Amino acid sequence: MKQAIAYYRVSTTRQGRSGLGLEAQQSAVRNYCALHEYALITEVKEVKSTRKHRIGLFEALDLCRQHRATLIVARLDRLGRDVEQIAGIVKSKVDIIVTDNPHANRFTIHILAAVAEEQRQRISEATKAALQAAKERGVELGKNGKLLSVTNRKAAQDFAHQLSPVLRRLQRRGITSVRAISKELNRKGIPTFHEGGKWHPSTVHTLMNRLK
Repeated sequence: MKQAIAYYRVSTTRQGRSGLGLEAQQSAVRNYCALHEYALITEVKEVKSTRKHRIGLFEALDLCRQHRATLIVARLDRLGRDVEQIAGIVKSKVDIIVTDNPHANRFTIHILAAVAEEQRQRISEATKAALQAAKERGVELGKNGKLLSVTNRKAAQDFAHQLSPVLRRLQRRGITSVRAISKELNRKGIPTFHEGGKWHPSTVHTLMNRLK
């Protein structure tokens, strides 16, 4: 039977509420192992790790090498937050499976990390630019978060337009229902606007409404 080591990471209490909490990660990994006949040797949990100090991840990788096991994580962003991080892990000679994109190979994982990092950078730049423009207009910042909300909506709108060619290609192939589109986007490993998220009919519906 194939062997696996699970790695879970929780950075903030907010991630628990957003579906990135420990229980959600455990459920995803354990279900994957049960369905694909992996013996889960142990589960390594890490809380509030920083980019430089991720002792839990290094421990999990070492255990994988010792047992010739596969490292399994629930989502790509639990493995790392930027391309440099992911590249180092991919080069560690440990087989890796991301349960929400199980068909991704080493190359694909690297590409998905690059896309996610670029998306975060664009959102950050748009937010900073909007805050600076408001400050120059004399707007008092930090009172109610409305400005940040407007900025995030703009970033989500831009993201929707970036995906519009993909949606048109799917519709030409006869894939038109929100359920079918969400399934196909997940199969292709296309990330959602919220990093690490998985496509659902409701998120596809929201995306399509932004394009109207």
